[in-house]
Amino acid sequence: LVVEGNASSRCGISMKGINIVVRGNVGHMSAFMAQSGNLVVLGDAGDALGDSIYEARLFVRGKVKSLGADCIEKEMRPEHIAVLQDLLDRAGIRDVRPDEFTRYGSARTLYNFNIDNADAY
Repeated sequence: LVVEGNASSRCGISMKGINIVVRGNVGHMSAFMAQSGNLVVLGDAGDALGDSIYEARLFVRGKVKSLGADCIEKEMRPEHIAVLQDLLDRAGIRDVRPDEFTRYGSARTLYNFNIDNADAY
């Protein structure tokens, strides 16, 4: 799915394998509870990006206002560069390089309830 402009709040909520490329910005709570797939944002992301994320991959080119519970910045390894390049190519985006993005994903601390993490839920 390619969004030719901005997407509002909760873009990619509960993703289950879809790939979404947003040429603009995404609003707050985007990729909330995203389970799998990829969200590519060429612009900025609002508050609580990736809150309660599972295994989806988030790639943001711009600024992120804040990360949601259990979402962290992750290393961009060669396999992620390849995935991102493929997504950009399939979306017809030729003027952007994968190394301009930051990758975000799950810290994997909230998969199972633990009383020590109760404040994060």
